[in-house]
Amino acid sequence: MSSSNVPPISKGEEVELSTVQNGSTTLPSLPLEEDIMQCARIGALEHIQRMIESGRYKANYQDEQRITPLHWAAINNQFAVCKYLLEHGADVNAKGGESNATAAMWAAQRCHFYIVNLMIQHGVDLLLVDAQGYNILHLSTIDGNAFLLVLLLLQNIPVDTPDSQGHTSLMWAGYKGWPACVDLLLRWGASVDARDEAGFTPLHWSLVKGSKPCLEKLVEYGADRFAKTNDGKTPAECAKEMNSRGPYIRALKDQGYAPNGQPKQLPLNLSAFTRDKSKISKFLFLFPFLIMLICAWIIAHFSIYVGLPLSLAVGIALQWAAQWVGQQGPAEYHAIHKTPYLAGIFSGTLFYIGVDWLWLILPLTFSTDFLSNLAFGLFYASTTYFYFLAMTEDPGYVPKYSSRNQEREVVQELFSLWKFDEQNFCIQCMIRRPLRSKHCRRCGRCVAKHDHHCPWINSCVANNNIRHFFLYIVSMWFGIVLYVRLVLAYLYALPTPSETTCNVLPPYLCSFALRDTWTISLTIWTLMQMVWVSMLLVVQSIQIAKNITTYENMKRHDHTSSHGSSHLPLHNARPTTLGANPASTSLNDTAAAATRIHPAPRAPDGWFAKLRKTLGIDVFFATASDASAGKIKDRANTFSRGVIGNCKDFWCDPAPILKKRIPGDSYLSGEVVNYYYLYERPSVLRSRGGGGMRYQQIAAEEEGDD
Repeated sequence: MSSSNVPPISKGEEVELSTVQNGSTTLPSLPLEEDIMQCARIGALEHIQRMIESGRYKANYQDEQRITPLHWAAINNQFAVCKYLLEHGADVNAKGGESNATAAMWAAQRCHFYIVNLMIQHGVDLLLVDAQGYNILHLSTIDGNAFLLVLLLLQNIPVDTPDSQGHTSLMWAGYKGWPACVDLLLRWGASVDARDEAGFTPLHWSLVKGSKPCLEKLVEYGADRFAKTNDGKTPAECAKEMNSRGPYIRALKDQGYAPNGQPKQLPLNLSAFTRDKSKISKFLFLFPFLIMLICAWIIAHFSIYVGLPLSLAVGIALQWAAQWVGQQGPAEYHAIHKTPYLAGIFSGTLFYIGVDWLWLILPLTFSTDFLSNLAFGLFYASTTYFYFLAMTEDPGYVPKYSSRNQEREVVQELFSLWKFDEQNFCIQCMIRRPLRSKHCRRCGRCVAKHDHHCPWINSCVANNNIRHFFLYIVSMWFGIVLYVRLVLAYLYALPTPSETTCNVLPPYLCSFALRDTWTISLTIWTLMQMVWVSMLLVVQSIQIAKNITTYENMKRHDHTSSHGSSHLPLHNARPTTLGANPASTSLNDTAAAATRIHPAPRAPDGWFAKLRKTLGIDVFFATASDASAGKIKDRANTFSRGVIGNCKDFWCDPAPILKKRIPGDSYLSGEVVNYYYLYERPSVLRSRGGGGMRYQQIAAEEEGDD
């Protein structure tokens, strides 16, 4: 790909932005109170008001370069000045400077989307172009601000409008390497096979930067992998020239294609099976049942010295086979812990424990340990019921809006509240984010009162299923204890084997090991589960007492996060100038920085880090460190009402324990609130009729429900 085909840098960036950033503008020859341009730059609204009211200047004044005060106020994020000038006759569509751009374009290049929205309210023409042929959507895409793109796209601006060289916004997003913008534009219907004057498609331009997430999204949406430019170059040839062949091949692999771009062909026609998400999910969930059955047969038919190592080797080999099958499937299944495989392991363990108890243990211990068997049966049934209830019910997916009009209304409402940022709006779901919610990447949805995504149930644990999840782990803990007790009684009841030579174990232990190798192996495996179950039980119990979720708990310990640790939940971390004083003369520039979604590359987790997260070790030690430091009470958590009050809210919730609850509803200080529509911290008010407490909340319109 020749350098002549690379899109030039926006002239607006070269001229207007560098002038302001470098401070190279000509020093004013007039006193500040008489220089309307300088006052517009620094936000001196009082001086501007005097100059316009006295008639010395008009709001639509232009200098020799046709630059207006509105331009300088817009590029420097002076909201109050822009508002005043527009209300007093400033031309919102006036072009100026060497870039021949509007004030809205200047603001867009600095990601000042509150300024852009103000100008939209005053009728700016979004289809105007600058000297280079770029409209405001192109300029916003070049900077990579997904929130600004949302604002513009909701104004019905054509998503595929080309610039003077035929480059669409999707081409610019791929060329710059902005995955969030590529994803947003594709979801908005951008053409994945649009061509510029040189015949380049968005896939060709994405190969310049070589961003794998961008390439993967384009391939996922059906980009032509064999499209040729006017020079006859395919994406594969361009990838070789741009030194981006590695990311391109990995993107193709993740979407089920061979390095040559052709669909991967697997033996026995497995390709159709592995690309079917429903089929591969069922396979990965049920395959652990087969692994355990094979291992049980090996242990039962071979001596302990041969059976145990052989079953371990076969188990590892079969797990590797399952992982290989997952890697041939959808991209999100390439990591085994992100598939239903772990849920299948637990379900298989639960199934075989039940079979072992019913067929082997219960007949021999029914009369001698009747109460233990009765208790185990109850806890086993409770574990099974609450496990599948927590796994199958909606954890708390926040309803999406049914139309673009609703999305537009919500965005404008957030602008009016000075809350249009990533803490209050989800670009992936295009919804206003309720308090305590989080977008789960594995589920692809925003989840209300999100606790964590649990691989053992292959779903999120959140508002709707957290009590069922807690009852599941409590039942499992007691069930494991009772199972071990019954296994010991069962082994004592079995006759001593005729031969008790183990060479390694002493004769007493050897006699037990040879009585029922399968049951002993299953018991050891079950005791291993006791480790993470115990840690999870401790963590969840403390968090219930504090009315804090795992997500909120870990955010407090995440020192690399940009959010302050003093806010719980985290949705309050926004520029204070935006929320406290909308009429201030200057909005904080961090508003744009906080909402610019750029790729955040980091080293992938190693196997040990993945194991820690899967078993919950990180959360356990973080919670334990708080407890050891006496931090059970968290004053920053305004949802807490003390240990007793929090436990009452959790256990005295009127929602049925044995059934699914009303979606979104939860108990807070003795009153029902709905976390689907809880956008502000509830205000505690005393009831007129007594000393009780009640909550008020801002609820969304019912038309937003799915």
